[in-house]
Amino acid sequence: MIIQRILLMARTTYSEAVRARFFSVLLFISLGILLTATFFQQFDFGTSELKFILDFGFGAVRLFGTILCVVLTTQVFFNEIEHRTAISILCRDIARWEFLLGKLIGIAALLLVFCLVTGGLLAVVLAVKASALQVQSQSGTPLVHLGEVFVFLLLQWFKFTVTAALTLCVATLSRSSLYTMVVSFLAILACELQSLASDIYVEAQTSLGRAFGWLLKAMVPNLQIYNLGDRLVLTDATMRVPLETYASIALLTLTYVSIFFGMAVLFFRNREI
Repeated sequence: MIIQRILLMARTTYSEAVRARFFSVLLFISLGILLTATFFQQFDFGTSELKFILDFGFGAVRLFGTILCVVLTTQVFFNEIEHRTAISILCRDIARWEFLLGKLIGIAALLLVFCLVTGGLLAVVLAVKASALQVQSQSGTPLVHLGEVFVFLLLQWFKFTVTAALTLCVATLSRSSLYTMVVSFLAILACELQSLASDIYVEAQTSLGRAFGWLLKAMVPNLQIYNLGDRLVLTDATMRVPLETYASIALLTLTYVSIFFGMAVLFFRNREI
């Protein structure tokens, strides 16, 4: 059965990634930074206490999650290539696209665990701090929507899955893990700055500038759509996120992942192992 082969590959990939020392180290560093958010808040950065903890926590999850998915995706792919285990796997009934899909699903499952663990700790830190502030102000109104922490982390999981698919696409074309990681991080940076293409497209005075801006906007995914932290969690957020926005983000995520995975299958089909 195709599904059984894919799930077996995904389970093997997940187990391999969990046992990786890099995952454990990065997860503990992320949790440690989240726990120290209240300590750094003692310095006056000109923001409210809850806003600082929220921005600090979300920033740590985005940073370490991105590093995690690029490095682990590269490792689990090239370990199979360098140890020659990919040959023995592909010599059986499993197809190359099943091999890649199993890898992607395994990494996505690991990233979901990362988001749930860090999100749970961030929710606890926010709940403790919000309770203390509520007692001080003697207010009966809740200061945070803790459930929306996990909504934001779900959006980040979507983003990390897109990033893992992008990294897998680069890995199938690359011959070294270092090259894959460097190119993947540069590609992610370009995707994070894609919103600048919209400004170029709108503000350009020449046809060449408008064409260049339109090309960037059309060809490069926009990863800024997942950064909705300022519109979530805090009760004084001025603009709530409509359900249509979540639906469009989910559709774009599926589109991005499908495109990158399709390119990875195309590259891997003609690759010599």
